[in-house]
Amino acid sequence: MESFFKLHVIPPPRPLDWGSPRGLLRDTLVNHLIQDPAPIGHFYIEIKTQSPKSQGGRHVLTGMSRTNRNRSSLGVIRDQVGLGTFFYDFPGALDDARDAYSKLQWAKTRGRLKTICVPISGDRGGILDEELHFWMKFGSFHHYGGGHRILNGEGSGCAEFGVHFLNLALGKEASPSAWVRSVFAPRNLVGGARTGARVSMIRVFLEGRSWAHNEDSGILYSTPDMELAWKWLESRAPGQTMFVLSPEDFTESRGPARRIGFCSGYPEETEENLHELWRRVSVV
Repeated sequence: MESFFKLHVIPPPRPLDWGSPRGLLRDTLVNHLIQDPAPIGHFYIEIKTQSPKSQGGRHVLTGMSRTNRNRSSLGVIRDQVGLGTFFYDFPGALDDARDAYSKLQWAKTRGRLKTICVPISGDRGGILDEELHFWMKFGSFHHYGGGHRILNGEGSGCAEFGVHFLNLALGKEASPSAWVRSVFAPRNLVGGARTGARVSMIRVFLEGRSWAHNEDSGILYSTPDMELAWKWLESRAPGQTMFVLSPEDFTESRGPARRIGFCSGYPEETEENLHELWRRVSVV
């Protein structure tokens, strides 16, 4: 297979309790405290292309992450953003290919890895290659979190990042709706820039017995979810870890895949920095 796109899916170490803010906070904190490498799960993307646009072909392996998970977690606790962490602008970075490979091997040995492989043409590979280049050039990779509009180039979490490139590989907006997790975060528990309030995590635990029902009392948080993606794949073929899929295997379609319009206004990276970024995400 000369050119392909892969989406590597790692679920959290155990199912997260999305039944209430309290349950989600408890499980997330436990997974952070045990220092699990993927406490809420993770998506990695892998692109191999022979496209002339990529100067003879490239092979990259990366994903979106926070630059320092422990420090940033302490930061949101200190700043008392409560459920505003859903919409927080964390310092972001693209995963190093060598580190990503190690994490994938770790997940594989623990039975926590499923991979979607989509064969692509050289031209489609060139589009993916160019999109990743612009993601780096226009500074989107510096911004991690769920409050960003990815199609404006503002940044994203690992889930939105992975699904965007999956859709681009498929050539259509076809990621399953069954992958999407949506909740209304109660407004009184959302702090930080979104509301200007200060909300401690203790308050979230004490008062977060249920999600809000609608936009009158809550703020919508919606994201692709690694655990749901895992369940969708498991339902197709229990126990299978590699899925070679074509666009026809994804029956949902919301139109052609949309490219990112990089209009966030972030500072552009220098050519020297771009060269270093490509070196870090490249498989050698």
